[in-house]
Amino acid sequence: MVWELRHDPDEYISIIAEVFYDPARRKNGVRPASGEPFPQNMKIECARKIRDYPVGTKVKLRVVETTREDSRPFLYSSYKWKHELV
Repeated sequence: MVWELRHDPDEYISIIAEVFYDPARRKNGVRPASGEPFPQNMKIECARKIRDYPVGTKVKLRVVETTREDSRPFLYSSYKWKHELV
């Protein structure tokens, strides 16, 4: 698997994201909230702690658009970074 996660820190932007139930994976996921610059069908890879919040919880976090080989684009936020409940 090839990762393209080396980005300039200036490429990351702060967005509001929300926890949702992902029926395809049968567990909670995180996606951009309505009105953010990314489509709501784009998934966010982030800290498990965020996915453990109740469905509908909104958080502010820094993300960057990235891809993996043979995968559609997604947003990435390091599990080490702080996030803020909104």
